[in-house]
Amino acid sequence: MKASMLAPAILTGMLASAAVMAQPAVTQPTIKAGLWETTTITESTAGNSRRSIVGRTCVAAADASNPARIVPAQREFGMQCENRDLRREGATIAWAISCKSSDATQTGKGKLSLFGDSYLGTAELELRKQGSKPVKSTQSFSGKWLQACS
Repeated sequence: MKASMLAPAILTGMLASAAVMAQPAVTQPTIKAGLWETTTITESTAGNSRRSIVGRTCVAAADASNPARIVPAQREFGMQCENRDLRREGATIAWAISCKSSDATQTGKGKLSLFGDSYLGTAELELRKQGSKPVKSTQSFSGKWLQACS
């Protein structure tokens, strides 16, 4: 390449690189900090039970972008539960659920989609008690932002 053509080619390359570096960073979707109302509905796949829980919680700004603080905590009477293996892809968070007691285990997977001022999700669970057949259940959960915390 001739020297007279080299300078414009280098300049074009430098400008293209600068344009790429100047692009805003892609941020992960979050939820708004503030007072949230959450609803969890648990149904046995056998269709013989349905339980609804509605609650309110204040989400701090520092927690609004932390997936571990956004996903619903699994709570089962008499069991110790934890959410594990959180994975975030765009506006979706997926995780594994593990609960244990002295005579039972409950495992499953959850998925949550964030929309800024709301979220929707589901979890598929299986409860295994000693001496009983496994029982499968489904949880549906939703959250909506209500107002700033006071």
